[in-house]
Amino acid sequence: MITLKINKVPTLFIKAFAAADVQKILEFVRQSAVFHSGSSNRILFIDTPITSATVEAVEKLVAERYRVVFRDHHGIDGEPHNDRDKQVIAAANRLKNLLGDDCHITVRRLHPACSTLVTEGEFADAVAIIADPDADGLTAAMKAAGISYEGLDDDAAKLDGEPKLQVTGTEISQLLAKGIATIPSYDSSRPKDREIAHQKLFSDWLKAVTGDAAARQRLEQSAELYEQAVEVSRQLVLSAVEVAPGVMLVDVANKPLFDPGTLYALLEDNPACRITVLRKSLGPIAAHHGIQYSLSVAREHKDQINLQKLLPKDSKSDPELGVISNTSFLLHVSEDVWRTQICPRLVSGQVFPLSRM
Repeated sequence: MITLKINKVPTLFIKAFAAADVQKILEFVRQSAVFHSGSSNRILFIDTPITSATVEAVEKLVAERYRVVFRDHHGIDGEPHNDRDKQVIAAANRLKNLLGDDCHITVRRLHPACSTLVTEGEFADAVAIIADPDADGLTAAMKAAGISYEGLDDDAAKLDGEPKLQVTGTEISQLLAKGIATIPSYDSSRPKDREIAHQKLFSDWLKAVTGDAAARQRLEQSAELYEQAVEVSRQLVLSAVEVAPGVMLVDVANKPLFDPGTLYALLEDNPACRITVLRKSLGPIAAHHGIQYSLSVAREHKDQINLQKLLPKDSKSDPELGVISNTSFLLHVSEDVWRTQICPRLVSGQVFPLSRM
């Protein structure tokens, strides 16, 4: 959870998956309302996962007579493939029925960045903004609150895209991407470290965008650490193993800080690579299960491969259950789920014909 004031608008960056997250959102909005001097009672939710917890938070805020505006690009593009897709559709319909025209849910194909769903300063009078704690959520919240720069929408799309494209935006955008790449992964033995680093990065980048030289210098120092992480990635790729046709795995557990974007790009330089897998000792699933496997579809194959088809239809996205699945091209699972479900399906090709991938 990260909190910032963006152009005086209180902003909470959070993913709502549990009852505790709902309560955090409600308390943040209520506290923000106490100090709100304007006449608006609007709350903007932008780039927030469409979960039952998110819907519950919205319902309770509406019941407290706030005007909630919901804008997001996590809608299901096409027919649902599994129970999770159906749950997202059901949650989205609940939001649309509750909010009417104040609910705009689209898909990444049409809106690669959520900043394109708002105009600059459109929510500068809002009581609060609730956004996803990533670069897309940050740039969208900034623009909504009234802070922007030329090229922000293009930068935001790259920042929310494939890792190897995230450092190809403008110079200021690259500083954010490199900073994010060097944020420490979640470590259950030091649970606050990642959140503190994340908060500091977002704060510094926001200041740098508005011309703070000291903040920009701190970001440039972080960029030097990024270059070291890039070199580690170049060494790690040499250990890649093909665990199934077109599926390349690299074990990064307990390894030095590396840059995922560089590692993915190097793996995808192999034309046979269709899916990359990183075995990690840190991350939200690793916190519960010790090891986390993170799968990503290579850029050229995103339209042909849906990783969610590797999961049982009744699978739920929950770190405690060993699964995080929010898009078709990314999947995170525990070692047990990897060994018993994912890897066997990849090897056998029973979920999708590997010869046609």
